Amino acid sequence: MSTKLQEIYSNGTGPKLNGTQLFFRTITKYNVDNNGKVINSRIFVYYSAKAFARSNTGAGWKSGDIDGQGFYIGGYTLAADSVDKGKTFTPKNYTQEDADSGTIPPGKNIGDPVLSPQAMASLNAPKGVLNQEINNSVINTAVKIKSGLAAQLSAKLKNTPPDPSKTPTGTQPPAGGAAPPAKPLKISTEAKTTQNAGSYNPSGLQAWIYPEDLGNNDQDYIEFQMIEYGGLTEIGKRNFGTNNDGTTKILGRVYLPIQPTISDLNTVDWQNDTINPLQAMGAEVSSSLASIRNSDVKGAMDTIFRSLNDDSVRKYLTLWAAGKAVGTNIFSRFSGAVVNPNLELLFNGPQLRPFNFNFKLSPRSDPEAKTVKGIIRFFKQGMAVRKTEQELFLKAPNVFKIIYRNGKNKEHTSINKIKICALQQCSVDYTPDGSYATFSDKESTMTQYGLTLQFSELEPIFNEDYVDSQSVIGY
Repeated sequence: MSTKLQEIYSNGTGPKLNGTQLFFRTITKYNVDNNGKVINSRIFVYYSAKAFARSNTGAGWKSGDIDGQGFYIGGYTLAADSVDKGKTFTPKNYTQEDADSGTIPPGKNIGDPVLSPQAMASLNAPKGVLNQEINNSVINTAVKIKSGLAAQLSAKLKNTPPDPSKTPTGTQPPAGGAAPPAKPLKISTEAKTTQNAGSYNPSGLQAWIYPEDLGNNDQDYIEFQMIEYGGLTEIGKRNFGTNNDGTTKILGRVYLPIQPTISDLNTVDWQNDTINPLQAMGAEVSSSLASIRNSDVKGAMDTIFRSLNDDSVRKYLTLWAAGKAVGTNIFSRFSGAVVNPNLELLFNGPQLRPFNFNFKLSPRSDPEAKTVKGIIRFFKQGMAVRKTEQELFLKAPNVFKIIYRNGKNKEHTSINKIKICALQQCSVDYTPDGSYATFSDKESTMTQYGLTLQFSELEPIFNEDYVDSQSVIGY
């Protein structure tokens, strides 16, 4: 029986262990027999103390193809390997090759173990952060290659052909030693998590939390609150749904991790404006006529006609009128000059700020699969136009309040605040990695979803908003 050796390369991952961030990549090598079955798989774990590690030649990590061609280790070091699909790992020591590439850190020598005893303990503990991180890294890579491959490469999926109840395919576990037991976010006691993705009920409060272990550490996150929009009661005053005690009625909440790229853009509308001498004269005349008494009208008109006796003014008017008649700039052609446009930049009004968010949602369990689909429906249905009972008119969709929060559930004062927004676009990519792959659950859940949200604030930012804000940065 012939076999073919294949290799898959993971993206970099950076878990924290006892407050120290570690950076890993994995290469999984395996043979495939004539029936397509994986045999003799082996996971290689590479470590670096820096996120973008490079060798002393300045070259970084370069993943190879499935045949292993084109691979370069860069500033990484082989730290451990596993021959039992990630159940246990064998530590590796620094080698002469590491010394030659300059990847041995100060205080370490050839023959010293690459990883500390604490790191190896976490790597070999079934619920250790490093064990879960490395296995998730292998699984995340494998699901993009071929359906069912992840279950053959990671013992974490033993006897589980791609099933969301067992299959981690996205967000990594929390950092810090052994994975702590899950604990809920400190959210409102009114919020009750709904586990049925098809049961979105605008009249019932919901809280969707992704990933499900978001509250396990002090990770910062984004809170999206859905609010009923009732239009304007008067200019500048908006009407939102309220509870009996007068507080804003929140229809539901979604909690998601803060994305790598967050930004804001404050703009004010200033536009170029010109006024030529003839226009200025007209403005002056209009202003004069508006401010004088009837008895002084004759004197004002005499002043205007006297100004027309000026040779330069008459020349300008003659050439200007001729140019308008034939549709060309005669004045500039014959005089070699242009009329002074008195160009200025004038304030034209405020502008509304847009906010875009991109999330990649990868369910790792059956509850998370339902949560992911619930989050997608939360935004899509929440932004949908509503009918009145008589269906004669249409009501505005719900609106959203967006809050950046730190791990202590406090509003993040080092990131901009956002006023209440309308969700203008919600885009869902069901194959964000360019390949179609589903779990084998009864709903055929996609292995990943790409969610893009485009918001715009309902009203502009004013100077007074900063005066009233308790945030360091403000809006």
